[in-house]
Amino acid sequence: MNGGAMGESTEGRISRYIMHAFGRSTQTARIPRIKPDRLQAVTTARIVLSVQYDGQFKFIPYAPVDIRADSAEWYGYEDGIPYGQAPSMLDVITQAHEFILGDNFDEENCRELLDVDEDGILQRMLGVPGLFTCFVVNGQYSYDSESEYGRIGYRGLGYGETPVYDLDVVEVFSFPNSVGMDYYTYFMNPDGSWIRYAEVAPGQPITIRHEGFLFVIGGPYQHEDRIEQRMVSAIPQSQLAIVDTSTFELSDIPGAVTDEEGFVTFSLDEPGDYYITAHGGVPRHKRANLSLPWLPVIVR
Repeated sequence: MNGGAMGESTEGRISRYIMHAFGRSTQTARIPRIKPDRLQAVTTARIVLSVQYDGQFKFIPYAPVDIRADSAEWYGYEDGIPYGQAPSMLDVITQAHEFILGDNFDEENCRELLDVDEDGILQRMLGVPGLFTCFVVNGQYSYDSESEYGRIGYRGLGYGETPVYDLDVVEVFSFPNSVGMDYYTYFMNPDGSWIRYAEVAPGQPITIRHEGFLFVIGGPYQHEDRIEQRMVSAIPQSQLAIVDTSTFELSDIPGAVTDEEGFVTFSLDEPGDYYITAHGGVPRHKRANLSLPWLPVIVR
């Protein structure tokens, strides 16, 4: 099996599993007319984006997307990052609404669908109020690396403070009933490295591990401290499934359920490009919500 691990450079990881292996053209949002006060140079970033709500995908990265650094401002939102420096996560989530809702998201109704308070905290996403919404960039909680690393880790950064750059992998997930005990979950190689894609022959077995950590509590910590403080957990009893990239429906892979250590071995018989996820697992904190992991698998 060929696989992309977290130890690779970001450029190598993304170019290999999306731009090269999947070979699909870049997806773009509709291009707005240029407002008179937006004529200065605007930076863009080509990223890989997924969005999920309450355990269901709303957008999955079947192609890279181009994010403009003035997208949030176009709709009247403000972030703290200059246009010429980089897009922000607020630009990302704004354009995500364009990708998902199309013409149903516009300047007149945007606040009814996406609302951000003065502290940069999302109060409404996809028209749903009261969500607990989190985001991950390249598998990491967004924090100020120059802040003091204290008893609660680094200082976290909000949507308007977090820049995104070419080839970043961005994941947004939210839950309607949350007390901050949600798990960000992901797949690992058996050797403990972070897998981001797999390329195999038809019928060739793939072994992965499903694990995660308490995101809000454990996110600001360094990974070794998360482990020491028992914030990282294997996810046993999770069912692997194939994601339909058009409808986002899940089709369970028969017999592919993680064991008590989070490991599972599976295979795919037909050539093609697949997205694999896992659902229904039981983490250490049994009442926690779980984000859906995703793994591109290329069968050739």
